[in-house]
Amino acid sequence: MGKSGYVKYLDGFRGFCCFFLIAYHWPMSLMSISFGWEVLQAFFTLSGYLIVRILLNDKKKFFYFKDYFSRYFYRRSFRIFPLYFGFIFFWFAVHQIAVLAESKFLIEQTSEVDRNFGFLLTYVYNFMGLFNYFREVDYLGSSIFGHLWSLSLEEQFYLFAPFAVFFLSRKQLIYLFLAIVVLSPLIRYGGYWWLHSIYPDDRWIGINLYRMTPFQMDSFAAGGLLAVTGFKRIKRPVLVTLSFIVLVLVVYAFMRWYVEAFQGSSFQEIGGERRLEMWLIHNHQYIYIFTLVNMSIAFIVMCFERGIGLLPWLFENRLFKYFGKISYGIYVYHLPVLMFSLFFYTKFVPKWVSEKYPAVYEIAAWTIFMGITLTLSHYSYKYFESYFLGWKSKLDKIKYDKLKGVK
Repeated sequence: MGKSGYVKYLDGFRGFCCFFLIAYHWPMSLMSISFGWEVLQAFFTLSGYLIVRILLNDKKKFFYFKDYFSRYFYRRSFRIFPLYFGFIFFWFAVHQIAVLAESKFLIEQTSEVDRNFGFLLTYVYNFMGLFNYFREVDYLGSSIFGHLWSLSLEEQFYLFAPFAVFFLSRKQLIYLFLAIVVLSPLIRYGGYWWLHSIYPDDRWIGINLYRMTPFQMDSFAAGGLLAVTGFKRIKRPVLVTLSFIVLVLVVYAFMRWYVEAFQGSSFQEIGGERRLEMWLIHNHQYIYIFTLVNMSIAFIVMCFERGIGLLPWLFENRLFKYFGKISYGIYVYHLPVLMFSLFFYTKFVPKWVSEKYPAVYEIAAWTIFMGITLTLSHYSYKYFESYFLGWKSKLDKIKYDKLKGVK
């Protein structure tokens, strides 16, 4: 495992990934991309790496589980909970005001607070599609809350990780994470047919297969495996990393060619317009694509851990590093900002502008959206999130003083 300190390039890499994720959600044509889910896999793999790494270091410092777990819990809580629950309760208040004011638009946009409030509050929102099927509710997410399923998935990993790291030996952890990585393709395959037996709708199956915890655990396990082993047996990290990335690109290209050449279809027909779930389950790609992408990300992080930047001029860019620092806010805020900024933009900008100057129209919309998102995330981090982050250091001092017997 690498040193316990700051890993160079990670903030820049995280900030860079944010822009791909935003581009994936962007609805217009010029600034959008067809693939972006790989970026979300990068965040999952990074979480697995960083959390396991932190826990392994804390395990050396604390003999008793209660001291080890309490530090982990309050540090995670002060980082994750304030923004997450603040976001949810803000929109809950907006919904109540909208009901009182009889604002049809706001009621429609925030109605999920009533419909799925329990899922959001308890971090099981990634199971919402499955639960709602049995509740006979035909609903999969909104423009305000739809992206929060990934935070539920991460939180479930956060609950599992401290127990695994503390109670298992290093060798047992390696076996555990390796088993998860190896068996996950089979678990996804079985999950596909299990979901198919419940409701044979490809889009519904794809969404749940992508979001539900049992089918995504290898993303965190790949990062955890790196944290435990450092992949020390790999002597040529750059060659291995680039080879794996090339392999992923070749698989992507082959599948697109195969679909067009032998199945008479295309990516746009099957999974276009960001219908990722349709493309991933076509020809059962979900079985292996997740594993290839997760391991590619793990190898990239391996290079960072060894001080190899791959694209150091990019990942050491001060702007991207700062975006990485505030990436949590960017992720939480970007979808509602996107929805409201485009709503008002299309209301106030004449339609003829989009018809006569489509590129200018879209670039202006993107600039406004990104400006609002980054500004909001900056001030959220500076004046809201940082306040709670400061409590981590204060509680750390109290805990360490107590352990040392300092009164």
